[in-house]
Amino acid sequence: MKHHKIRVLLALTGILTFAGWVLSCTHKADISNLPEVCFEGDVLPVFRNSCAISGCHDGQGGGESHLVLNTYAGIMAGISPGNPDASRIYQAIIAKSGEGQMPPGQPLSIDNRTAIRVWIEQGAQETLCPSASVPNDTTPGNGGSFFNARACYTRDIQPVLVSKCATTGCHDAISHRSGYDFTTYSSTMNAVQPGDPNNSRLYRVITLSSGEDKMPPSGNPQLTSAEIDSIYKWISYGALNETCGETCDTINPVTFSGVIWPEIRTACTGCHSGSSPSGNVSLASYSDVAAAANSGLLMNALKGNGVPVMPPSGSLSACQIRQFEIWIANGSLNN
Repeated sequence: MKHHKIRVLLALTGILTFAGWVLSCTHKADISNLPEVCFEGDVLPVFRNSCAISGCHDGQGGGESHLVLNTYAGIMAGISPGNPDASRIYQAIIAKSGEGQMPPGQPLSIDNRTAIRVWIEQGAQETLCPSASVPNDTTPGNGGSFFNARACYTRDIQPVLVSKCATTGCHDAISHRSGYDFTTYSSTMNAVQPGDPNNSRLYRVITLSSGEDKMPPSGNPQLTSAEIDSIYKWISYGALNETCGETCDTINPVTFSGVIWPEIRTACTGCHSGSSPSGNVSLASYSDVAAAANSGLLMNALKGNGVPVMPPSGSLSACQIRQFEIWIANGSLNN
């Protein structure tokens, strides 16, 4: 099973499937040669993050219909294995309008719809994912053991650029050093060649090891290999300004090391670290974050309660803010 290639194939399949719908409504696509779509890694996150949200299909009462879409058993109540056309849930996610459309007013991406369709056609099994790592693969953009299936601007790219590049005196809207402003999608595209990372100034400068053009400059918080990998993939996919499915989980335990710290590093440390942190508030370590959490400052800033909202771009979603609330309610542990 070549699971680590599944999403690239699915992206292509989505394009081919769409073209097939336009050209013919009678020919069914042959999926026999596609790798297996993994329920745990490819299907469940889509339902949890786009359907099983508060007030909808989360099973907490007051939600939509009787479907609970955060577990395999719940999802299977609306699935006919092997037959997406007879599956109530699949028909809802491909509906163009009406009360039966899911999610309402914000359809899933073609990639996600295609993944779910192929999963159903393959038997809708509760499959567990093998590791998506690619040992010994050092091809630029593959990121070694890191794999980001579909980097999306608002979810994966903008928070990184705002935190680590669009800082005061550098590439914010006021300073726009060297003529580059990385606070918005349209201004960021001045440094991007869609489909060609290696000829995109943005990607070139974040991969430099030294020199005046290196970004961020030495001595400032640097992009992680995972963040660089995401930018590479986003540009490779065409640098689109897509509506993102959210990779956010409030069901499993919210830990500092696994959830809170990565979000802090992505969205906050670009401004709140170093010798002169913004607002004299440092978030460069667990103790810093815990102190801000225990004083109430952290949640007030994330929600904009009496203080300017943080991050300035407002890039944390309601789900991510809920993760911080859960972590704080459980004692702000260094876990």
